Amino acid sequence: MNFRKKNILYVRILVFIIIVLLNGCSIIGTLSKNTKEGGSPVSNEVPKEIKVNEFILGPGDKIDIQVFRHDDLNRTIQIDHLGRIAYPFVGDIQAGGLSIPQLRDRIQAGLAKYIIDPQVFISISSVKSQSVVVLGEVKSPGLFNLDVPLTSLQAIAMAGGFTGSAKLETVLLIRGGLKKPELITLDFKRVYNEQDMTQNVYLQNWDIVYVPATKIENVARFFDHLQRILAPFAQVVSGGLLITTTTK
Repeated sequence: MNFRKKNILYVRILVFIIIVLLNGCSIIGTLSKNTKEGGSPVSNEVPKEIKVNEFILGPGDKIDIQVFRHDDLNRTIQIDHLGRIAYPFVGDIQAGGLSIPQLRDRIQAGLAKYIIDPQVFISISSVKSQSVVVLGEVKSPGLFNLDVPLTSLQAIAMAGGFTGSAKLETVLLIRGGLKKPELITLDFKRVYNEQDMTQNVYLQNWDIVYVPATKIENVARFFDHLQRILAPFAQVVSGGLLITTTTK
């Protein structure tokens, strides 16, 4: 990536985050306090359902599959580079892009042709497909490869935890890459004060967690701070940035 393209990407990411900070809930999907495990954020800008609490499988992930009272069907399988697995009686399954419940349902449906009421249990042995980025008011911002399913709070802990300037009630989760970002706000004050764990969502591949500052007192310092944080990631975040907002 040449110097000019790198600077363009810096500017796009900076503009993106600033628009998010200035527009607030007009372009950010918020996670409802009443959202249960596997629920979706409430947003007029993101009408499709997003199950933020589900870990999404990908190539290289290893899973353990067990079928109740059918030990001969128990398997430990690694998802191949195309995102597929092969399972007895069911055949090839496109597991990449599915959550654990979705894959379980697919296997149960296939086995139901041969077994009465099959009960399938799936767990994750290791994760190889997932990388996430943690930026903003954390002590060690960076790119992190996941070895196990990781929640947003665990990712922040891996980044050294919050700084004293972190705004806990409006942590941004940017999902879906920079071309078509889906934006969700997480309120970690509710996690700490009310033990509301619906806010502590599981992360997916290339999620970006951005922790804003409580107050931006010096705009020039803020720009410099963001550029220094984002500089190491310009080469690993692929694609351009498409920003679509609705002004009301």
